[in-house]
Amino acid sequence: MLRPCVDVLERNSGTLRLPARFDHLRGNIIPVRVFRLPRSAYLAVLFLLFCTVPLALASDGGHGITDSDTGISGFQLSPLILLLLIPVLAAVFIARTATIADASGIRVRAVFGSRSLPWEGVRGLSVGERAIYAVTDDGAVRLPCVRVANLHELAAVSEGHLPEIAKPVLKPAPMKRRR
Repeated sequence: MLRPCVDVLERNSGTLRLPARFDHLRGNIIPVRVFRLPRSAYLAVLFLLFCTVPLALASDGGHGITDSDTGISGFQLSPLILLLLIPVLAAVFIARTATIADASGIRVRAVFGSRSLPWEGVRGLSVGERAIYAVTDDGAVRLPCVRVANLHELAAVSEGHLPEIAKPVLKPAPMKRRR
């Protein structure tokens, strides 16, 4: 049985820290690589919240309801309150969507469910224009949050099931010439 472990593996350089799981049956540490959306994506949720709150609470077009006897204005809850589900669903999408790779295989996690792909069932990887796919006997499975720059990490975690891929070299943007 595999359980999450708080320990981390440190490479010889001491700078790369990988999350790990401890295999209690075999007594060894298994490196795990998790590919997910960056935490800054939650800023979009905050923006959606700021945009939907006025719409959800304005049941009369934003004019407010005024009591003719007391002159006090108020609001009513309407079906527009369901608009507040949009930021909640966006937050769930950001939190759930991930690709988790370890020595046993790849687990693709989506909003509603997940799928495990053992390395023996993965025939290779297909690189599309904007997505990476794991090719299996049944077809291809999209690996969310995995980019071309992450392929060397995915190959390293596979422990030989994928061919070794060189680490990408970052090229600086060309500098503008001063006239």
